Amino acid sequence: MIAVLDFGMGNIHSCLKALSLYSKYVVYTKDPKEIRQADKIVLPGDGAFAKAMSNLEESGMVGLIQEHVAAGKPLLGICIGYQILFQDSDELRDKPGQLVKGLGLVTGQIRKFREKKNMKVPHMGWNRLRSIATKRTRILNEVGDGSFMYFIHSYRPIGFDRKEVSAFCNYYGESFPAVVEKDNIFGAQFHPEKSDKLGLKILENFVKM
Repeated sequence: MIAVLDFGMGNIHSCLKALSLYSKYVVYTKDPKEIRQADKIVLPGDGAFAKAMSNLEESGMVGLIQEHVAAGKPLLGICIGYQILFQDSDELRDKPGQLVKGLGLVTGQIRKFREKKNMKVPHMGWNRLRSIATKRTRILNEVGDGSFMYFIHSYRPIGFDRKEVSAFCNYYGESFPAVVEKDNIFGAQFHPEKSDKLGLKILENFVKM
């Protein structure tokens, strides 16, 4: 069973529909029993880092996610679900300098793009994956270097560990991690469910693990 966690973030329908192409056993849930029984967990959605973490903590899901990962079962984070895999974020704009703690499952901090001349933030639309680690990546199996994916985000990881990155993306001269892969933990900054056949291939790879 694949548990797509219900933690109050938006843009869920297309993710559920896409995963259901490859598995009959997809549930959208916040039920601890179902989460513990799941073979795989997906952290989906759009929204803000602080709200996502607050919702997970208040619902008790942080501990459930940690249990799942410790058991060696696959976890996939998408968009905001990707960002909260990292150590922290400074997305609280009304409190400069304050950091919000993430799940800390991969190395790095989430920070806003440093805007340059003519640069548009959020980074929104189609962009290419680059520097794919084709020899070791499982999540990007049959997804080649230069594949286009659909992005929408204003923040990206810094201070990351290159060994945990399976693909980068370039935006106005900055190369940032677009896909992470660490043991049974996987994450995509873009929306694979909105990224045509190659995006769906990523979800298929995850389902078949």
